[in-house]
Amino acid sequence: MVGRKCLLLTIFAVLASVLDGQTLGGPMHGKVVVCYVATWAVYRPGAGKFDLSDIDPTLCTHLIYSFAGLDQSTGGIKSLDPWQDLEKDYGKGGYKRLVSLKAKYPHLKVTVAIGGWNEGSSKYSEMASKNETRAKFVQSVVQFLDTYNFDGLDLDWEYPTKRGGAPEDKANYVAMVK
Repeated sequence: MVGRKCLLLTIFAVLASVLDGQTLGGPMHGKVVVCYVATWAVYRPGAGKFDLSDIDPTLCTHLIYSFAGLDQSTGGIKSLDPWQDLEKDYGKGGYKRLVSLKAKYPHLKVTVAIGGWNEGSSKYSEMASKNETRAKFVQSVVQFLDTYNFDGLDLDWEYPTKRGGAPEDKANYVAMVK
C-alpha cells in the first residue's frame, strides 16, 4: 500500500513538473508558434490535399485562417470562399470549425488573415486613403471578429505603395492601424 502511494505521488510530481502551468494539449516549449491555415489546400488533388480536420492543434499556439478579402462595394471584410468558410447554403463552416478547436485546446488563439497575394494592393490603398473608409473597414473587422469568434486579424496587405498602390500608402497604413 505504501509502495502504491509512493508511485502515485511520484507520477503526480513528474506530471506537475512536466506540465508546469502549461495547458494540456498545447506546445510545451513556451514559444509562440504561428501556423497559417491555407484554406485553398482543400482543393488540391491527392496527397497535397489538406483539410481543417488535418490540423494538429498541439503543434501551434496561434492558427491564422487565410484568407478573407476586402469587399470594394462595402469597404468591409468578407469571405473569399463562402462555401469553404461559412455554414450558409450547406457550406463547410470553416470559420466555425477552426474556432471551435479553442474549446478542446484552450491555449490556441485563432485569427483570420485578410489580403494575401491574390487580393493585390489597389483596393487596400483606396480603402486606407480616407478617414471615413478606414473607419468603416475597422468597424467591419470588429464586427466580423465578433461574429465568428476570431481572436484577432492578420492584415496581409501585399504591398503598400506597390502593385497598384499609392505613394501615400505607408502613412495611410499607419493611420489605419492606430
